[in-house]
Amino acid sequence: MLMGDSPPRDSESAAQFAYEQLGAGNLDEAVAAFRRAVAQEPSRVGLRKDLAYTLLRAGDREEALRHFQAALSADPTDRQAALEYAYLCYETGRVAEARRTFLRLGASDLFSTVDGPLGEGIARWSEALRRAPGQWSAHEELARLAEQRDEFALAAEHYQAAWSLRPNKSELLLDLARVWQAQGESGRQRAALVTAWRRGSPRVAESAREMLGGVVPQAEETTLTVAELRAAPPAEPLLTAREMGERSLAGSYLEDAYRYFSQAHEDDPADAAVLYKLGVTANLLRKDGEAAAWFSKARRLPGAPPEAGPAYRALRAQTAETGVTAWAIPYYSSRWNDTFYYGQLRADWRVKRAPVTPYLSLRFVADGKGSGNGSALGVPGYLSENSAIAAAGVNVRLHRTLFGWAEAGESFSLIGRQNSTGLARPDYRGGLAWFKGWGALLGGSRAGWFAETNADLVFASRFRNDLLLYSQSRAGFTWRRSEAGFQAQALVNWNATVDRNGEWWGNVGEAGPGLRLRLPGLPAGTSLRADFLRGAHPRNQFNPQRPNYWDLRLGVWYAFVY
Repeated sequence: MLMGDSPPRDSESAAQFAYEQLGAGNLDEAVAAFRRAVAQEPSRVGLRKDLAYTLLRAGDREEALRHFQAALSADPTDRQAALEYAYLCYETGRVAEARRTFLRLGASDLFSTVDGPLGEGIARWSEALRRAPGQWSAHEELARLAEQRDEFALAAEHYQAAWSLRPNKSELLLDLARVWQAQGESGRQRAALVTAWRRGSPRVAESAREMLGGVVPQAEETTLTVAELRAAPPAEPLLTAREMGERSLAGSYLEDAYRYFSQAHEDDPADAAVLYKLGVTANLLRKDGEAAAWFSKARRLPGAPPEAGPAYRALRAQTAETGVTAWAIPYYSSRWNDTFYYGQLRADWRVKRAPVTPYLSLRFVADGKGSGNGSALGVPGYLSENSAIAAAGVNVRLHRTLFGWAEAGESFSLIGRQNSTGLARPDYRGGLAWFKGWGALLGGSRAGWFAETNADLVFASRFRNDLLLYSQSRAGFTWRRSEAGFQAQALVNWNATVDRNGEWWGNVGEAGPGLRLRLPGLPAGTSLRADFLRGAHPRNQFNPQRPNYWDLRLGVWYAFVY
């Protein structure tokens, strides 16, 4: 400002002058001009916010906070003003208000930044009191953290405990009055303030007088006594580390939950439920190696949750560098009056963070009659090759539910010579596999309706380089698993197969009811299955039987992942 210039007097001129000074870097002059403009037009939220930002640049956070608060009061929908207000509350020690504002705004990351340390502190001081009760300072620290987290009942309990242990710390009465006010307990709030007025230090008494509005309490008004507080039951019992972990996990405070469950495990290493919860929490925190280790320990202990074993196997299948997968489907077919066996044993080598998994595979395809390549009318070769196929291949994860695979190997006859060159012949296979399930799937803990479908596109050199598309869908109802482990599932099947070469066996549709059972005592991943199907072949050249058929299939499904 030039010598002799007078500051602008109207709001618009003051604002213009403030922006000019701000652009020139004259912060003091800009602040003064913004203050004049805001004083003349308090409803202009934009001016008030610009004043607050200028105050921040000048280093005055307290006044900046007041102006952001005023801007927010004028326009509660102003998210930017709310965020700035919350940041400043946190930076100036108003942690509770910052936490509430971040929560209201739905700013989960910022809320966790404030709330996480509060939860950790509550757990730390709770554990300290559990190990060594009677520490007044621990009660006070726990109460302050609980108040900042809006856990007023817990705060009141520990402020009471702290004052009963140290009655000479009369400032604790002011804290008690504050949390009782937050709980709506006006009678107890006034009793705490009256006690602080009469028995507190001069500083505490003055603060109590201000909180009472300057009105002198009557002689007969109730005051608090240490004996009453010591006799009063706690507002909320002190939670164990396990209970704190469960609360934190339910609220998605994962770091807190992991620390609480770790403490609970130290207290009782044989608690399988705690080990399982440690695994769940570690898995959510993406500490998959640790999660697998916790699940593994949990499944070996008495009273282990039934989910521990499957959780370990599923996680290990995703994280271990090597793994073994086995599956088998032996079943009886009334249409062919024969038994069939399909199975595979596969060893995987998993490359970290790579979608491609190399593997070695040994497949088995056989039938009870041993008819091989279809020489008997009863069992054509597409159903049973009576072979063991050894191969090397790769599995590629294209999506969470979609995989591609390809393998090359040799097929070895299980019943004799297959061709003029000997017992072995080249075998090349590959394709895509997709699966999706909804609702209460078999093996889960829920009851209810379910649906699942899988589709496989398969190339097989063995069958004249044919390309086949299989689709199998099921829907029905799953009953809740009993405590002993029994579970039943009633369903309806829809199956279809088409192929490129137009083979009669490669073009078929089937539908019918089915039943699945999981029985106590059977290995995990095992189920009994029964399906009664009506089928039809749209192509029938060389078909040894009728185009339409009924088929009762009784079998076992077994799968294992390690």
